[in-house]
Order: sequence, then C-alpha cells, then structure tokens
Amino acid sequence: MMFSGFIVLSLLILAPFRAESAMSSTNYEIQWDTVGSGGDDTSSSSSYELRDSVGGLPGSGSSSTYEENSGYRAGIYDQTVDYEIFPQDVNSQVAATALSGLTVSVTTSAGFTVGDMIAVVQDEGSSQVSAIGVVTSVPSGTSVVVDELHDNGTAPTIDGSNDYVYELTGSTMTLPSVSPTTLSTGIIGWNVNAEVGQGYSVYALAENVLTRGSNPIPDVTDGSVTIGSSEYGARSSDSTLASSTFDTQDTGFGSGSAPVQVASRSGTSFASRDFVHLKVAVGSSQEAGAYAQILTFIFVGDY
Repeated sequence: MMFSGFIVLSLLILAPFRAESAMSSTNYEIQWDTVGSGGDDTSSSSSYELRDSVGGLPGSGSSSTYEENSGYRAGIYDQTVDYEIFPQDVNSQVAATALSGLTVSVTTSAGFTVGDMIAVVQDEGSSQVSAIGVVTSVPSGTSVVVDELHDNGTAPTIDGSNDYVYELTGSTMTLPSVSPTTLSTGIIGWNVNAEVGQGYSVYALAENVLTRGSNPIPDVTDGSVTIGSSEYGARSSDSTLASSTFDTQDTGFGSGSAPVQVASRSGTSFASRDFVHLKVAVGSSQEAGAYAQILTFIFVGDY
C-alpha cells in the first residue's frame, strides 16, 4: 500500500508598527522622546522625501555648502519587515555529488538559476542533515554556488550517496509517497529581513491534522517519527526555541489550536533563515490515499 501527503501552505504577516521616541516601560518603547513642532511631512519629488520642521530657538548656521535654520524634528525610524516562505519542490530533485565550501556539485545544474532558494540534503530520510541557501551563481553544468548554507548546527557532508539538492519555491508542497517500510520527508524554509530591535518569532498554525476525509495520520507524541507507525511531525533548524520542542525533537503541529513557535531571533536580523524538516510515516493499517493539511506560518515582531 502506498500513501501520499499533500500540504498546502498559506502566509500571514503581522507587520511591526512605527515608533518615534525613546521613552519605554515594561510593555512599550517610544524611540524618540520629542514631539513634532510643525512643518510639512509630505514634501517630495520623484527622487527624495523631505520631513521638515519649523520652530525652536532663534538662530541659524551656514557654510559654503549648507544653511541650517532653527528648529528640531523628531527622529523618524521606518521599521521594515520582509518575510517569505519557501516549500520544497520534490520534483526538482537533483543528486548532489560533493560539497566544497559554498559550491555544491550536482549531476546537472540546468534547473537552477541565480536567486533560487535551495536545500542541500545529506542522507535523505529520518536522520537527514539539511541546509538552505540562495544561489549566487551557476558556474558550470554540474555545480551551483550559494551565498550561505544555513543548517541546524550540523553542516551536511556530501559524498554522493543518498544526497540531493532541491529548489524551494511556490506555496504548496507535495510530499513523496510513503509506505509502512519507508519515511516521507520535506522541508519548508523561510527568509526574514526584520528591522525590529527586540527580534521576532515565527509560528506555525495547523488548520487541520494531516488527513484524508475522516482518516488522520496522528501527530507524533513520542518525539520521533518512526517507520511503520502512523505519525507525523517536524523539527526546526532553530536550536534555541523557548516556547516549543521543535528544536529538540519531532513535534506535531496540533490542529486549529494555538500557533506553535518554530523559529525566533532576539534582535534585528537581515537574511535570517530557518526551516522545518517534515516527516510522515504510516502503519500497515493506515488507509491508502492522498492526505492533506493546511499550515499557516506567521511572523510576529517581538516588542
């Protein structure tokens, strides 16, 4: 009997607010302790925006290149967040033959282009070692170069035996078929650019269990998805989670309850990447067919 799992991903972003002062308490921060004193916030052209001000003490200063008149404007800090998720495209599988620094040798690089997010997988399966990065060049027909390889603390070692490279793209992911003697795996990665001083967390929210009609594949409960047992779970590449066990063991997503933390950072982070390694196993009595789940990954700035 063969089984297949189909996971649909959706995305929700909770964007940070903008603050302009430096006063704070236990539950807020205002990054500049002044208020505006007039002026025009909308002066602009096709190439600039000017936030001006009037008022303040009389006086001026000048040189051969500038003139400054009196007035004081509150500091402006436009905090930004950019957040994308990248599910594994199992159909993009290419065998990896070697890894040297940031250069991955593959049987063919024809399907990869600069800017692609990819996953490098050592010994694909329940104990696989994975890392993700963005392709910066494709120097030959059998190699790709990435900007970094972000892993879970253990870097992959590629020897050409059960090692692969996958493209991470799109908004849905179809896991490979699974039987009572095999394990199905997949990767969902994300990239965060968060100008948020207190950092951020990424949460996963399952709308439903992995199911086919009224037949679910239960969430793993013993910390390890095992071949021959009907169970489903994931583990995060972030090994420092404070609010879940995704960093230390295979953990279930739950169903329609509270979101679960799958990644976090403690400060401003640019090109910050993490991923979850999904695992599905089935017992001999599990009904054959296509199983589905909707997962929502939520970015939350920590203030």
